[in-house]
Amino acid sequence: MGLSAYDKQRYKESKRRRRQALMQSETGYIKPYRRGKNPLILILCVIAALGVAAAGVFAVMNIYRSARKQPAPVSTALDDRQLLRVVNRMHPLQEDEVPPLESFQGVNVHAGIVGDLERLTEAAAEKGIELRVTEGYVSFKEQKKRYEDNLAVYMQNPAYTPVRAEAAALKTVPEAGCSEAQTGLLVAFDLSDARVKPFLEMECINYGFILRYPEGKEDLTHLDAGESLYRYVGAENAAKMRSFAMCLEEYADYTDLQSEAYGNTIQQ
Repeated sequence: MGLSAYDKQRYKESKRRRRQALMQSETGYIKPYRRGKNPLILILCVIAALGVAAAGVFAVMNIYRSARKQPAPVSTALDDRQLLRVVNRMHPLQEDEVPPLESFQGVNVHAGIVGDLERLTEAAAEKGIELRVTEGYVSFKEQKKRYEDNLAVYMQNPAYTPVRAEAAALKTVPEAGCSEAQTGLLVAFDLSDARVKPFLEMECINYGFILRYPEGKEDLTHLDAGESLYRYVGAENAAKMRSFAMCLEEYADYTDLQSEAYGNTIQQ
């Protein structure tokens, strides 16, 4: 009959004690007995350490990905350089120039003018007038199509030569890059309600808007007069433009001259 598990363990310990006694007699030193480490525990420790490391790497990667996904904040503030920017064939916009946009009444406009548009429509509502924006931002690509379609209409008219057709088309629809609609600061209002036009004429400057293409200024704007198109320039600029009876082209030149004169005075 074989030894029991208990007897086997006692036998091993007895052998160990005999070896230690022999070593003591020979060297005077007893080597401490150490139990062998359980390999399963070692494996579990390694697995746990790897798990902690993997979790740390995963957390860092998630933070990095989240940081990359979050776009940098876009400023919607408008300064005089933007507010008074004249856009035409002599001062065109590039195709990739796109302002920060926000929807107002389902129409995309520059995000920086939404607050004043809301206040303007609220002021109209207090007088029982529904003020509706019908058009705002127009992309370079869309403006190109509009101009080409408009030019095609004139070209089909036998009364127009190609040169006359182009000149006529440019007075009504600007070329791509030459329209202030691309800035998002030009909006068109619905004038079907007869009360809207006089309201806008009276109140627009209080909210930073001016009639962009007034009658009598066509030689300066190079576009036909338009009753429904209003440009945002800020309340201070709008009030001065009305006081001076200036269109945007005139006022922009005036402010440039003022800046040059003021700069020269400072230098002196």
